[in-house]
Amino acid sequence: MPFASEIVRNQRSRRTDSYGSGQFGASRRHGPHEGLDIEARPGEGVFSPIEGEILGEASPYADDRSLRGLLIRGAGQWNGYEVKIFYVDGIFCGRTVPGSLIGRAQDLTFRYPGITNHVHLEVRLGGRPLSPNEIYGLCI
Repeated sequence: MPFASEIVRNQRSRRTDSYGSGQFGASRRHGPHEGLDIEARPGEGVFSPIEGEILGEASPYADDRSLRGLLIRGAGQWNGYEVKIFYVDGIFCGRTVPGSLIGRAQDLTFRYPGITNHVHLEVRLGGRPLSPNEIYGLCI
């Protein structure tokens, strides 16, 4: 499996806060957390973890269109992978390579007061959710 590029500089996962854990598989009301939350300051650059194409926006909430995300379909060595990244604004569409700027992190504190600001990363291969840690080859 290839290794992904960081989506924020010096990335690290969101630890447990008053809203729970940001780790893949953490307990949620609707089932296990299918992504990994990576700490990001509002306005911080968000970068593509893989080679692919940004297909467009992906919305994390049907009732709040102010929070945005994007969907990347993998290409090259990432063929078959799909990546969703939520809480990203100023999204660039089209072809992307690992490490290219794809948007800016949004501020989540208006919806979740006291939460650690972050972007949410989901990875699927053949429709099956993968722990994002798998594409980084380590725990972050």
